[in-house]
Amino acid sequence: MKKIIFLLFTFFFFQACNSENNRPSTALSAPTITPSLSLVCQETAPKSDGTPTYSVYLLLDGKKTKLANILACETFTKEDYKKYQMPKNTLDACGGWSADAGEYFYIDKKTDGSYAVNYGQMYKQKVTKKYDYSELMRIKKDADGKYTAYPKHQLKDLAGVYTLEGNKTSWMLIIRAKGEAIETTYYTFNGKLPTPDAMKKNNLSVASLQILKSFDVDFSDMVIESDLGMGQLEIIFGRERITFFNIKSHLEDMLRVTKNDAYSFLIESSF
Repeated sequence: MKKIIFLLFTFFFFQACNSENNRPSTALSAPTITPSLSLVCQETAPKSDGTPTYSVYLLLDGKKTKLANILACETFTKEDYKKYQMPKNTLDACGGWSADAGEYFYIDKKTDGSYAVNYGQMYKQKVTKKYDYSELMRIKKDADGKYTAYPKHQLKDLAGVYTLEGNKTSWMLIIRAKGEAIETTYYTFNGKLPTPDAMKKNNLSVASLQILKSFDVDFSDMVIESDLGMGQLEIIFGRERITFFNIKSHLEDMLRVTKNDAYSFLIESSF
């Protein structure tokens, strides 16, 4: 009798165990954390002629990061994305058209779970009619699992020769990579820029020369602090451009120099 009772007890014990094992798990999986992302247009002080200007910011979990200064800006709706050649998985977008040219930004999600801020442009005479978007910034988890924005540019990527030519005065900024640092030299010339051939022969006259002791770039907002005053690094029409707000040019109340590959040989040499 005791043997029968023991066998029955063993049978019901294993049945109970099997029932527990087959029962669906009620444990909750870890929630998927997604960052709060948006693009913000913020009106800034107008140009000297009264033309309005705007700053474009990335808003990541409440923190603002400046992307660029543009002449026109509005936030787009989903219905606008196709018009501006933005992908279907666009999360937010903004931009605007002014003076026969437009600049545009959008955020999309990548297959690896990261996010990207992209920049494109259009202008009236553009033959391809494509916005030619390129990535400005990647947003991904850091070592602590927190979403962080990583700008595309690094300090060494700034290396190049930046120029602006005028009839009475021309400007040149040469940035050379020196290990993890950079060396920056600022030149002005009387009249037009010397040709690349003239510079190779050292056949030129420099109006002024200044080796900058301070040239610090914050790539989170691409703002420059230097001996030439405050500046801003931007990518305009696929080319790097640096604006110095405290220097006037023949075009406007600020100096805008654009990377000029025709003079890139000066990175490895001097004059």
